[in-house]
Amino acid sequence: MQSNRLHQLDWLRVIAIGLLILFHIGMVYVPDWGFHFKHEASSDGLKNLLLTLSPWRMGLLWLISGVALRHMWNKRSDWQLLLTRSTQLLLPLLIGVLVIVPPQLYIEMTQAGKMPLGFGDFLFALYVDPKHYFNDYQSGIWPHFDVNHLWFLRSLWQYSVILLLLAPLLTSRWGLRVTHLLSGHLKVQLGICIVSILLIETLLEGEQIREIYGFYLLLFGFLLGSHHLFWQKLKASWLPITLLALSALILLQFVFEFIWQTGPLQENRYAVAIGLTIYALAKTLPVFAVAALASRFLQHESSIIRKLNPWVFPIYVLHQTIIIVLAYYLAQFQLPLIMEGILVTMLTFIICYFAVLLLSKLPLLQPMLGVRLVTCKPFYHSPLWRYSITISCIPIMLALIS
Repeated sequence: MQSNRLHQLDWLRVIAIGLLILFHIGMVYVPDWGFHFKHEASSDGLKNLLLTLSPWRMGLLWLISGVALRHMWNKRSDWQLLLTRSTQLLLPLLIGVLVIVPPQLYIEMTQAGKMPLGFGDFLFALYVDPKHYFNDYQSGIWPHFDVNHLWFLRSLWQYSVILLLLAPLLTSRWGLRVTHLLSGHLKVQLGICIVSILLIETLLEGEQIREIYGFYLLLFGFLLGSHHLFWQKLKASWLPITLLALSALILLQFVFEFIWQTGPLQENRYAVAIGLTIYALAKTLPVFAVAALASRFLQHESSIIRKLNPWVFPIYVLHQTIIIVLAYYLAQFQLPLIMEGILVTMLTFIICYFAVLLLSKLPLLQPMLGVRLVTCKPFYHSPLWRYSITISCIPIMLALIS
């Protein structure tokens, strides 16, 4: 096992959240793909560009989360980790569902013509007197309180609990032998992942695919991410893995154009099977490629990345609401599509920057948005504070379990 800090993980967290922000900005301007707000104008070319990120962007986050969970598990008892993980994930999820996500719902309903109220009256209806307004928006943790982009936090907590229950088996003598043997054979790892993800794509449907794909890569990161040999093999094979990943993403463009979109190949089962196989490659190889590139070129500590890392979590919680509010507001000015997209991108990163500055001055808000309190005042480590956070998380914990 490797005891030293994996600096490439710090880089990967920042890279992953940056890519996710850009992807969600793009989702406002692509046709057909569902999102909480859509600009009237759209770009098919942008859809092809987003297709290079769409298959694997969340897989990278899941893999990083699995490695981080394993390192946390190595340092804490199961109960300590369960309590820490629950407070770190569930309090921001609770705040996000109740405070951060509602503006997205308001904009989505307004654009769909299902919300005749102003924002203030919408909030009163949402929290106090829903009447009939939310009859078509009942799915979620609670009626008309949905998770939107925070589904990752919900699923991450659920799967973390499952992995902690399985940890004694996964880290038994036989479990360690298997993972240690597997960590030295990158081709075997890739083969197992590709076949597994192909089965997930073939046998499951809807959100089940997204959820099980995430759990699989979380488990993979938990099992192999703390093995030094795993990172060594990735580092040594960065070029062939990167070339294979690029090839898979290029082939996916052809699959998208000639099998999924139009043409007689839509009904050809062999073509469909080939398309699914390429899609499984596109969901697997880029995750390994980005991790390999980070292991090769980003294995050093960076003062900028070190400063950014504690704020990745709150930026994740806030970013999609910022994007949708900005796009909704700027759409009124009917700017050229490219100009508006650039403005939304710039303003999103600027607002995220100022949000970080504000949070750094308001320690009380930091745990509510997922900032780890490592060097804060003693009060935040007191039993009273921890018990208060735990008790506030109980309602959402019960909702997720049920």
